[in-house]
Amino acid sequence: MNWKAVSSQLFTRGALLVVAVSCYGLLRGTPFFEITAADAEGLNTFILLLGSIYAVMYAFVIYVIWGQFTDVEKFVRRECFSLDELLRFSRYMNADSNRAIRRALAEYSQAVLQSEWEALGKRERDPAGENCFMTLMTAVIRAAPANPEEAAIQQRLIDISREAGEHRDERITKSLTRIPPTLMGFVNGLSAALLVLVFVYPFHHPLAGAACFVLVASVLIFGNIVMTDLDNPFNGVYNVSSEPFSRLKP
Repeated sequence: MNWKAVSSQLFTRGALLVVAVSCYGLLRGTPFFEITAADAEGLNTFILLLGSIYAVMYAFVIYVIWGQFTDVEKFVRRECFSLDELLRFSRYMNADSNRAIRRALAEYSQAVLQSEWEALGKRERDPAGENCFMTLMTAVIRAAPANPEEAAIQQRLIDISREAGEHRDERITKSLTRIPPTLMGFVNGLSAALLVLVFVYPFHHPLAGAACFVLVASVLIFGNIVMTDLDNPFNGVYNVSSEPFSRLKP
């Protein structure tokens, strides 16, 4: 858990919320809410309508990004399982081939942990990680079998490395996928509209109005943080763990 990643967002939005509540208190002393009181029924209907649309859109977005988040976790585990299988079968190769494969795999796992994880968090590919994986593939393909048994094992190693490459490609693709800016803007626009409608709604008691506004704003802010946090599996409060790569012992 990396709470520092959202602390600045919480502080900024909390400060804006304090300013909004202060403005709400000032407006309660003006004739503004007498004007909106005449349209309370229309505002109520509009709030229900926008709230329903927001709920549907938010549920859709969370469903999609949660699926992508879990897919990244799934392909991390599958890739590391294939790499572990590669280590296990490489033990039955001759010493030179075994050493070359294990060294290349160690360099690849370190590249993923040290640079690729951070690069994917910035929605960028990591050339160092890609080069290290290509070096690992080359070490498997160029392994020189000393006998027919080792030739069969090498073919198995090639198949395993191909599977690891497929899982890696899927992991990278899912990792670089983000919510389209237009969809994110639409959801945030709906939440802002809801806040405005609750802000101008003519509650009979000022404290009740302020409390409802703070409650709705807090829920929408938290919902936005959850949405943006899950959209990036590598930065934020809840992230995909790199532990499977750390557990690889070449």
